[in-house]
Amino acid sequence: MGTTTDPHQRDSVTGRVADPAAHARAVRSLFARISGVYDHMNHLLSLDRDRRWRRRVAARLAPETGTVLDLCAGTGDLGLACLAAGRARRVIAVDFVPEMLAGIAAKPGAHDVRPVVGDGLRLPLRADCVDAVVAGFGVRNLTDPAAGLREMLRVLRPGGRILVLDFFRADLAAVGVRRGPPAPVNWALSTLIPAIGRLVARDHAAYAYLSGSMARFLSVGEFADLMRQAGCRDVFVERLTLGIAHVVGGRRG
Repeated sequence: MGTTTDPHQRDSVTGRVADPAAHARAVRSLFARISGVYDHMNHLLSLDRDRRWRRRVAARLAPETGTVLDLCAGTGDLGLACLAAGRARRVIAVDFVPEMLAGIAAKPGAHDVRPVVGDGLRLPLRADCVDAVVAGFGVRNLTDPAAGLREMLRVLRPGGRILVLDFFRADLAAVGVRRGPPAPVNWALSTLIPAIGRLVARDHAAYAYLSGSMARFLSVGEFADLMRQAGCRDVFVERLTLGIAHVVGGRRG
């Protein structure tokens, strides 16, 4: 009998998935299923730290940055955090799951957000049209992170900033620390998240994928290198909450 390739398996160097079409179908389906509980689960699983992480990203933008692209926007919380902090005048929220984008409409500040259904690897935007790009917990779902970075740079105006907030594999040397997240944190990421997903969201498979995607993705140092190779300058890494999450940022050169 032949073996079945895991469509979510990634190349250890480039981060590309083994089967882009199957991966995209599976990811779109699972986020459509959990769209109604997505925000609640984010706050629950992070013990509300996700709000603080988004505010930290927003604080790294210049005051009153013009148009901000919220890539892989989901329900729009990162772009809305930029608006609430006075760091964006308007937001274009792009995601390829319409059910997720539908959650933006009822939130404060939504009148300054333009939801757009689109693929992060083929953005339906013209070149040089946004002043900054932010992405929260979505780049990890792209089939080809390098291609996604090239698209971010294409639509970003020269000198504009890219800020990526995500769960990366631990890379202690990249952030200058000797220890990674404590063992209970690693246990929670690998075991507790799928269990809570089954009990609260009634979708074990979706949260097992989300947990597994952290282990399969690039390390924070590898992603920073990918940004440099794509043409970003002034690349930096910021460690958040014991290394559970990181912000990786840079500018279009």
